[in-house]
Amino acid sequence: MAEGEDGRYEIASVISRAFDTITSNVPLFVGLALILAGIPAAAANWWQLSQTISYTTAPGQFISSTVFTSGYFGPILIAGLVSMVSGVVLQAALTRATVTHLSGEKPNFGQCLMVGLTMILPMIGIAILLSLGVGLASLLLIVPGIILWLCWSVVVPVYVQEKVGVFEAFGRSMALTSGSRWRIFLTMLVVVIGLWLLSIPAGMLTLAAASAGTVASAIVAGAISALGSMAMVTVQACIYVELRDVKEGVAPADLEAIFA
Repeated sequence: MAEGEDGRYEIASVISRAFDTITSNVPLFVGLALILAGIPAAAANWWQLSQTISYTTAPGQFISSTVFTSGYFGPILIAGLVSMVSGVVLQAALTRATVTHLSGEKPNFGQCLMVGLTMILPMIGIAILLSLGVGLASLLLIVPGIILWLCWSVVVPVYVQEKVGVFEAFGRSMALTSGSRWRIFLTMLVVVIGLWLLSIPAGMLTLAAASAGTVASAIVAGAISALGSMAMVTVQACIYVELRDVKEGVAPADLEAIFA
């Protein structure tokens, strides 16, 4: 199917499904997001804030050379690696939870987390390949990077749900998104704008927390980052469900039989 021929993909349907999924499973989704994304982000934020204060000789004068020391950069690197690992677990777990909910069943915290844990290594591989591919393509005036990201926008749901190989998941994502990439772009644009609007009061909350100390500020910033990641992953999973429905006639209720 050529790009633009499929007119059945509905942006409103994707957003509605994502909203329903999250609001119907708030403890599960928020819990996974805070544990797997919020805690690592809060720890990294706290370290940077505390070290910035430690290496400030006078108000507004940060000793920039300290960022090149192992004592400063080492913990940040470790936190980054932990965040990457926990992030891919979160992606797999929330994807599984989303598809389970949309299929008419109740997602279970332990089962969804286990799905994420058992897929750590291939999910890390997917994350690296995705980042390298999109990053290199983005060097060509950014637009090619966006196009490639749209082609691979459902690679994670494909891998989690269809039990295919890593490279096959990338090809499968390209096939599923063909004909709907413009609408997928608009869907993600709507989500990004929505998160940006929510970031305004969230930023004010972060500033208020900063006055209470570095710990409070780091916790609030980590929680906000985690909830944003939760929303993006859920929307991507709903895009996958929508594409399977409109392109292949596979209703959400039938996806569980495929996974099983």
